[in-house]
Amino acid sequence: MKRIARQTKLTSPGRSSSGARGFSLLELAVASVVLIVVTATAVNYISVVTRRSHAEQTKVDMTQEGREFVDEFERDIHQSGYPGCADFNNFGINNCATTTNYANVNFAAGLTLLSSTGISFEGDVNGDGIVESVQYRLVDSANNYPPSGTCPCTLQRSEVAKASAATPAWSQELQNVVNSGVPVGNPPAAYGGGLSIAGNFLGMSNTAYYAALTTFKDFPVFTAYDQNGSPVALPLDNTTLAGQQTLATVKSIRLTINLLGSGTTGYDLKTGVRPVVTLVGNGRRNNRMAWEK
Repeated sequence: MKRIARQTKLTSPGRSSSGARGFSLLELAVASVVLIVVTATAVNYISVVTRRSHAEQTKVDMTQEGREFVDEFERDIHQSGYPGCADFNNFGINNCATTTNYANVNFAAGLTLLSSTGISFEGDVNGDGIVESVQYRLVDSANNYPPSGTCPCTLQRSEVAKASAATPAWSQELQNVVNSGVPVGNPPAAYGGGLSIAGNFLGMSNTAYYAALTTFKDFPVFTAYDQNGSPVALPLDNTTLAGQQTLATVKSIRLTINLLGSGTTGYDLKTGVRPVVTLVGNGRRNNRMAWEK
């Protein structure tokens, strides 16, 4: 019987019996470099998006907080002066035209003080039948009123019952306000006299960097207009007959807020620039005193 010899097929180095081939050192190096480049690009993109998202979120937060404050102001002004003396049946219009009735806790005296950085008025702002004394004021970074130092400033709101004769309770506030103008002249200038913005950025003052347009810091927080839309010179108060008569001409009050992101938490993480937001609200007086109409 003839024996058939079996030959063993030898495989070349680096090749398996199935024909598969492994990666060379050069191929592994190229693949690693490509992977590193792709990963670095992705990480950088994520970092940019994160920094941009932080700045945008800061701007959204400032807008939301500012809008809530403006809405509160508009509602308050709408209710100022209600209920007035003439809303009570036992008082005639002639009796209401005297300042002595301002002390009656059941009557809202309407506007009592108005300046470019503060306003005081009375009205049933909650609809609960109780007359409240409401005040808004702008204080500087050292909490001074009238503001006299530097901004960013804080806009505060106080609401207490008129009957309590309580001191103001500043329970609400809006921070990072940078406009504090005090217009002069009659009719008053559109803006002027705003406080400097504290701090520096990129080797220059924050005032120079952020307030290149003077309206940013010099625009007044409160401006008053008569029924014809003409500006009314401020300040005014109801302690004198002339003040009462001029306050009587005020039909609407504009609230302008220029906000600057916080220098510690509210800046762009890449550029260091702080976002800015401008909000405007108009409060119309619908409940003026009977003798004012």
